[in-house]
Amino acid sequence: MRNADPATLEFALGKLGHRREAAAADVLALVEQVVDDRALKKAARRELHRLRSSGIQTPPPAATAAEPPATRREPTLAVAQAWGTDIDPSGSRAVWLLGERPLGGVWFGAMLVNDLRGLLEMSLVDTTRKRFLKEFEANRGDVGTWISLPGEYALRLVREAVDVNREVGTGMPARYKAFRDVFGEAPAGPERALVYETVSPVEANFNPDWLEESQRLLAEPEIAGWYVAMPAELGPRALDVARAPMASLLVPGHTPEQQALQLLSEAAALGLTPVVRRAFRRRLEETGYIFVATDRLNAARLAVAAARGLDEPGSGANIVPGRHPLLRIFLAAGLARLIGTETIAGRRAADILLELIERATQREYETGGPPVETRASGLIVPR
Repeated sequence: MRNADPATLEFALGKLGHRREAAAADVLALVEQVVDDRALKKAARRELHRLRSSGIQTPPPAATAAEPPATRREPTLAVAQAWGTDIDPSGSRAVWLLGERPLGGVWFGAMLVNDLRGLLEMSLVDTTRKRFLKEFEANRGDVGTWISLPGEYALRLVREAVDVNREVGTGMPARYKAFRDVFGEAPAGPERALVYETVSPVEANFNPDWLEESQRLLAEPEIAGWYVAMPAELGPRALDVARAPMASLLVPGHTPEQQALQLLSEAAALGLTPVVRRAFRRRLEETGYIFVATDRLNAARLAVAAARGLDEPGSGANIVPGRHPLLRIFLAAGLARLIGTETIAGRRAADILLELIERATQREYETGGPPVETRASGLIVPR
């Protein structure tokens, strides 16, 4: 395997990542362990993560000498100040930490963390407070919403991202060891999201209408563009459903709306893996705190309700998208991205699909069951 042609092996890795089989995961894990090419190792880890996200059990990543142990490291400096940004549609946000040196100067750590892939980027700079503040002010205007975070909590956010790296088997930035020597390492991720200090989970349970109204969060800029990534195999199916309203003859019992609801259920089963569900729950909790910090309490309540709706026992593949309006929109957006370049009768196929899903779920909500429209002939005719 070490002597295989790199281009051929890379092509094979991509194919293995789309085979929903445990055997494919075993081969990918073996490649990641034995090949010397760093690009091929990275490709193998990426495809392993794809299989894990699809619910395939994969071998645990092999421990390496370079991987830091999962224990608390006592810091050289305490975190004096910390900040975080909002979370982009891919699940990434910036987290900045500042530690003051006893004899002057500061250590500045800047991280890019992702709720599905872990700690992606990191820089660690020995600088002055004046230079740091200059850079901070320059960056605040370029990236979304910045909020202040408690230092210990920010350090736990970094640890949470590191735990994701360890879980999915992705490598960490080379500067993480130096960062750990300066700031230490938290014992674990956050024990309790900050938003719950203001909005109680019990309060959300007693207000089920908050979940029903959660789609109003789409008006908030921090949530614009969010989606649940879908496997490519659903692309042709999504396009067929988008074309259904244009069909001249349909099979009884299979209206376009019914097909849309079935597609949505398939999307939830394939795309909403335990890893993805956990990531979106944490994404909503962290965004809920951003709403609290920026005086948007009503939005924070809706975010908490949406997060709690993803944390119910027995949810996951069995979750009903129609009962979680915000999740339904994220799933529909992921499906729409699969057919973003397609057109039907001069219209974007993605727009047709989104309208169809919205119409189908609205009818299901109003009638208490799936939409059915038949004629005396037994045929379902287009409108």
